[in-house]
Amino acid sequence: MVSIIVPVYNAAPYLNQCVDSLTNQTLKEIEIILINDGSTDDSLAVCMALAATDDRIRLIDKPNGGVSEARNDGLRAATGEYVGFVDPDDWVDEDMYEHMLATLTAAQADICMCNYVKEAKEGTVPVLMKHSGGTIEKEAILDEIVANVIAKPSFRSGETDIMGSVCRLLISRELLERGNIWFDKEVAFMEDLLVCVEAFLKCERVAIDAGAYYHYRVHESSTVMAYKSKFYQRQKQAFAKLQELLVREGKAAALAPRMANRCIIIALLALANEAHKDNPTPFREKIRNIDAIVADEELAATLEKIELDNVEPRKKLELNLMKKKASVRLYLYYSVFNKIKAALGKG
Repeated sequence: MVSIIVPVYNAAPYLNQCVDSLTNQTLKEIEIILINDGSTDDSLAVCMALAATDDRIRLIDKPNGGVSEARNDGLRAATGEYVGFVDPDDWVDEDMYEHMLATLTAAQADICMCNYVKEAKEGTVPVLMKHSGGTIEKEAILDEIVANVIAKPSFRSGETDIMGSVCRLLISRELLERGNIWFDKEVAFMEDLLVCVEAFLKCERVAIDAGAYYHYRVHESSTVMAYKSKFYQRQKQAFAKLQELLVREGKAAALAPRMANRCIIIALLALANEAHKDNPTPFREKIRNIDAIVADEELAATLEKIELDNVEPRKKLELNLMKKKASVRLYLYYSVFNKIKAALGKG
């Protein structure tokens, strides 16, 4: 019934917990596809040992090609009626896929979405959507899901977005095949978000399961925590791909306000990335990189249009510094901000 795709790259310490949570699913009619993406640690040996214990585990060993191509290889190999994705350093509740399949089939939906739990060394935090359950159809999918996956409605306090991760979804394989939906191997960041948006735009009905089944591990080597080289350029590339997708699907105008917010969010994340403690770049080059970010014409045009009256104080400070192109002050601000976040364990 369900094919669960796990792209594996240098995840040996976490694989047993991840795969055990899948082999112990209360839904037994599953296949687990492990794609070893050219790991240089013991991941392949761990995968082989795990595959020997359960004939529902299929192992694909390939040269390193990135997470997008690994997931595509998993999709090509999948035989299940529905597809789920799990990252190798995460794990899921043992009844996740039984519940999600029941929710999806009862609603006759193409996609089921659940909540997730953020697992950090400081503690466990459930991250819940505003929807407590039910189904969302057609135009409401655009307003209530796609828009919030792209960006939160505003920069006011209390506004939230929806994390665009395929790992919280159960998707009809027929929808993926009919829509010709694949992960873009040219995109280094936001590849999840692109697939989520395209799948939501091409489906008729989404079922919401209120359960928080997926456990997302945050650790020092997590993508969200680590310093990323050429982050802004890669995010801008993904942003352009997202814009192309919205134009192709005829939704660019409807989602223009959220894309404007995402443009600003990308810049804010890029500024924090430049001030990351692990950034090896010399100080002057960091400032030049920040200069380039705040000089971006699309960003400047977006900042000019934003209404700051109701923006929370911290965000207002950040946006005003960006408007003024105050690169050194931005660097100092984010250097302090990153240290505070690390001290509080918020990652």
